[in-house]
Amino acid sequence: MKLRNRAMGVVVGVYLLGFGMLSGVVLDRMIFDHARSRVLHRYERALREWHDIRMDLERRTLDRP
Repeated sequence: MKLRNRAMGVVVGVYLLGFGMLSGVVLDRMIFDHARSRVLHRYERALREWHDIRMDLERRTLDRP
C-alpha cells in the first residue's frame, strides 16, 4: 500500500510538473505573439505611410507638364 501511494504521488507530481511547463510555454507564446502583432502593426502602418508619400510624389511629378 505504501509503495502504491508513493508511485501515485510520483505520477501526479510528474503530471503536474509537465502540465505547469506546458502552460508556461503556451502563456509565453501568447504574450510573444501579442507583442509581435503590435510591432508588426506599427511597421505596416509606417510602410503604408511611406508608400502613400511616394505615390503622392509620383502623382505630383506626373501632373506637371
